[in-house]
Amino acid sequence: MTVLHSIFDFLRYHFPFASREYDNDARPSVLQFEPSKLLCERDSIVIAMLNSPDHESTCYVISDPDLPDCPITFVSDGFCAFTQYPRNEIEGRNCRFLQGKGTEKADVDRIRKAIKEEKGTSVNLLNYRKDGSTFANEFFISPLYAEGGDLAYFIGVQCPVSKLGPGQCAANVGWVYSNGLRNN
Repeated sequence: MTVLHSIFDFLRYHFPFASREYDNDARPSVLQFEPSKLLCERDSIVIAMLNSPDHESTCYVISDPDLPDCPITFVSDGFCAFTQYPRNEIEGRNCRFLQGKGTEKADVDRIRKAIKEEKGTSVNLLNYRKDGSTFANEFFISPLYAEGGDLAYFIGVQCPVSKLGPGQCAANVGWVYSNGLRNN
């Protein structure tokens, strides 16, 4: 099962569109990801689910591997809230701006390898908020493919963990594993 499949299955199971009734207070994300590249059906469904009001707090970014340095081209409201960075300070940058002196090089190398090989992976990672405070997260990255099978984007999802180290389980990691965002 791939990382992306885990995300997809979780979203489909826990948030079925047809039967979901939303609270009157539920508000959609300020912005929704609208891909400029036509995605394959599976990846289009994942994006549609992430764009739903149920996922406004989901912490994720989309980056474009066709642009130099694979910059972030979309950032969710949840990512902005979690990292304390406003959208205009995130888009156009590579996600490495969240790394700092405590970020393990081996973890970064694992992410780079997955990107180079167009595969999904996850890593327990230390990142830094805008105010300089650190946060531990289980970071999942997965390729998103165009309708013709070419690589279109990467999606990166951050799930908070209480601390770094073996055996840590992200607070909301269940949906990631059950929806395919684990490993290819």
